[in-house]
Amino acid sequence: MNKIEIPAKNMIINFPSEIDEMTNDQFVGYLFYVLQYVQGKISEDRFRYSLTILLLDIHKGFMRLFRSSLKRQQAEYNLVRISQLMDGFIEHHQGNGKREFKLKSVRNFVPKILDYYGPKNCFENLTYCEYRTARAFFKSYAQDMDNKEDDLNRMIAVLYRPSKLFWFIRKYLKNCDGERRIAFGSRSNPIYLNTRIKRISRVPLHIRYAVFIYFSACEDFLKTGRPVVDGNELDLSKLYTSDGDSNNKADVGLVGLLYSLTETGVFGNIEETDNSNLWDIMIRLYQVVMQMQEIEEKSKKL
Repeated sequence: MNKIEIPAKNMIINFPSEIDEMTNDQFVGYLFYVLQYVQGKISEDRFRYSLTILLLDIHKGFMRLFRSSLKRQQAEYNLVRISQLMDGFIEHHQGNGKREFKLKSVRNFVPKILDYYGPKNCFENLTYCEYRTARAFFKSYAQDMDNKEDDLNRMIAVLYRPSKLFWFIRKYLKNCDGERRIAFGSRSNPIYLNTRIKRISRVPLHIRYAVFIYFSACEDFLKTGRPVVDGNELDLSKLYTSDGDSNNKADVGLVGLLYSLTETGVFGNIEETDNSNLWDIMIRLYQVVMQMQEIEEKSKKL
């Protein structure tokens, strides 16, 4: 956290110095100003100033509290000085003089859109079916953001779903798994999905883009992260090869992996495997890859 001390008022003000210290509303507001800057609607100075106002939670009528124009100017000057602390959210200049911003986090800053509930941090409660379906729309939108906004809406509609009926009662039951959203699977009714897509398309872009950023960060973590399971750190980068993650190969690989895991019977039939938790799938896959590497190493020594 950044800290500002005001001795005359005996005040100490703390405000975020990095993304994960932001509140959900602060991150969404931050992303709004980032998009404004990227689209050329505001300057870098205005971006810094607006972000400072946001993070300090200063209301629009703040300057009106200063009756003296001199004090108002001093307040403006101090805010401009504080805005220089916003460097923590800016990475570096691009070749065209534009800035790049620190955006990615596996934390979901948008837990709810309209009356639809989203996934937990770091894909914690995603099923394999949810992941592979949403990932296809994610990849499509990432390749052509200007012309495939509908794929962004489809991705969000897969991840964000209504609450289960009587959740206020269900959450107290012993057999409750903590999943509030209604189930999503390969047999889910497409009519309900299309209804969500239409409603989600009217949500402001910066809110929808926050979900895209979240998915992108979690996708990166699946490839390079080091989660700790039962006290053991797993290096997920060992699951990927340098030439094996092209868009088409990866999507086909996800389906192929589904069939391969189904053949082992560890998670049940193909539908049960598809509806299994994504991280259970990843851990099992990691175990298989490590076992194969161990066998290869032993065979080399023979």
